[in-house]
Amino acid sequence: MKILIFLISFSLFLCQNIITSWNYDKVLMYDLQKINRFLLTQMAKRYYDFPEISYEGIKITNIYFDNIETNLYDSYLNYNTSVFLFTPNKITLYFTFNYEDKTKGYSGSATLELKIYTMKLKIRNDKTKLKPYVTAKMSSPLENYNIPGIADKDFLKSLQEAFFNGFENNSVLSYIIPFRINYYLTDYYTQFYSKKKSIMFTTSPFFEKKTFLIGNNKFLFFCEDAAGEFKNGLCYYSGDSDKEEVKRDKTRDAISNERFIQNKDDLFNVFINNDLVFDITDEIAQTFYRKPKTYNNQTNIKPLSYKFDVASLKKYFNGLDGYFNNDDYFYCLVYIDYVTLTEARYRVRFDIVKRLNFFTLNITSKLDTEVPIIHNTKFNVCLKGIETTKVEVIYHSPLSNVEISDMDGLKKVIEESFDFNYNKICFINDEGISMKDYFAKIKNAYVRKEGLYLEGDHLYQ
Repeated sequence: MKILIFLISFSLFLCQNIITSWNYDKVLMYDLQKINRFLLTQMAKRYYDFPEISYEGIKITNIYFDNIETNLYDSYLNYNTSVFLFTPNKITLYFTFNYEDKTKGYSGSATLELKIYTMKLKIRNDKTKLKPYVTAKMSSPLENYNIPGIADKDFLKSLQEAFFNGFENNSVLSYIIPFRINYYLTDYYTQFYSKKKSIMFTTSPFFEKKTFLIGNNKFLFFCEDAAGEFKNGLCYYSGDSDKEEVKRDKTRDAISNERFIQNKDDLFNVFINNDLVFDITDEIAQTFYRKPKTYNNQTNIKPLSYKFDVASLKKYFNGLDGYFNNDDYFYCLVYIDYVTLTEARYRVRFDIVKRLNFFTLNITSKLDTEVPIIHNTKFNVCLKGIETTKVEVIYHSPLSNVEISDMDGLKKVIEESFDFNYNKICFINDEGISMKDYFAKIKNAYVRKEGLYLEGDHLYQ
């Protein structure tokens, strides 16, 4: 049968399930690179409808935004207040224009070199609407309006004053140019994230060898310092999903783990929310309704404290007397209902000789999960132990009323039934999940209730 590729997201409908945490200054450096690239490649391309300027007999027309130069080094970015401040004179805007002063008989064309004394970006990550917002504002004093090539100093001063007052009165630096930044900066980040590579992996034979394509190309929010400690910058990733819309901020899940947000030797951290794991395993669990796992006397090779006969069942259940011989054989069909990184719920159907589905148990177990690292940048998720927390009979044959007689003993034999040495249960096949586009080396990986954590060297550090 052809392997199906399911489009599973790093989110539940654009809800951030992948969060990275890295050295504050490193995150700042890469954001400065992106903002600088945006200004150099995007701003001069945009169309600006500048109004004509008339000031004390001077008329300025055909104002055209020609070019931009930047030097954003040593700028101030605060990921806690989400204020980005570029000052002093980090940006220079170049305009060409025509001018005319009939009283003095001057006319011609020239260039305005305008040093932006301050550009301030205010970022707002709306975690309710799951949408980022940018507000930009610029300001410059009169002396920053440089117009080379004008020999008459008095006329040059008048021309500078005309530009300064015209830009102020027409809100050029407070609205016309910032309006483009407000919109196109988010658009630029969207395009930047759209190029992020997807991650493809295949589940293990136990989980039916299903192939998943995990998209990581949606821009959700700008990076931020959610803990407010100026140690690490948190960045968010997501993908496409056809799941039910769920708008929930996952940031608190990640920063509940102090280890994730501590700044330790530039350690790069990735958090994968447990919701994403459930999103994937829920897809897998659907196949277990149609194709359950068989558990019988051929499943394990390790010695067991019980046999696959009715006499063994009678140690833990009442209601079997009078229907079977003690040496009658049984086997089980296992249906997985629910799996996360830390818990599983599954149904076990007992078929005894010719009595199919004689009774069924609902079992909940805590999972002891390990995350082995493979070839530096790959990882897997495997079980190394379970603890049975709840067992209940959810069905019994009309012929009998099956009840649990020894709950503690039953929990022990359920746990005994797993053979992690012979039948190792991993979620992913032996190839693992590759993170080569994010890590140079994964040094450590572990699981907590809220999700899975990876630690190591960033690909570009």
